[in-house]
Formats: sequence, structure tokens, C-alpha cells
Amino acid sequence: MPQPRHHADNAAKQRAYRARQAEARRSEQQAQGLPPAPPLPTLPSQARWQALLARSRCELETIRDEMQAYYDARSETWQQGERATALLEQIESLEQALDALPPDAPAPQRNRRSR
Repeated sequence: MPQPRHHADNAAKQRAYRARQAEARRSEQQAQGLPPAPPLPTLPSQARWQALLARSRCELETIRDEMQAYYDARSETWQQGERATALLEQIESLEQALDALPPDAPAPQRNRRSR
């Protein structure tokens, strides 16, 4: 027995799929605390860009702090090895990336979810 059709034709099926995808992107951005994208891609969205920069800064700082804590928790013997040197180089590159971000980015307003 054939299943009933949900959409009149393939075009309607494609429209429904694209609408579901757009809604998923909107809800993901909203969950991350980002303002919505502008309706026209040619319009600048300063508020969105500033929020993304602030979020990037926060995440880079978190990564740097965790890497530094990992390094500090290791033994002195480990800190003198090749892996420690590679980790320090990564921490330095994160510092350079943080320095390259504009300093006037506001602090992010993140929606914390319980885990």
C-alpha cells in the first residue's frame, strides 16, 4: 500500500525542506545569543558582527586558559619535552589571535544551558 503524499509536488517538498533548514539555523543562532542576520545579505549587520567578535574572543580566551591550566598541571619533566614546546607554541598563537581582535568588542551575552 503506497504512503500518502505530504507535498503536492517536488517544488513544494523542496520549499518545506528549505523552510525547515532556515528555522534550524535561526533557532541555533538564537540559542547562541546571536542577533539575527539581516534580511538582505548586502546590508551590514554591525550588531551581529560585534556579537560574533565578542563570542570569538570569549571562546579563544577559554581555550587559552584551559591549555595553560593543562600545561601548569603537568610535571616539570613533561614541561621540558617536545609536546610541551608544541603546546606553548599553540598558546602563543592563541595570544596573537586574541591581540589581533579589536579591543572594543563588548562582552558576549551568552545563554547558559544546564548540562
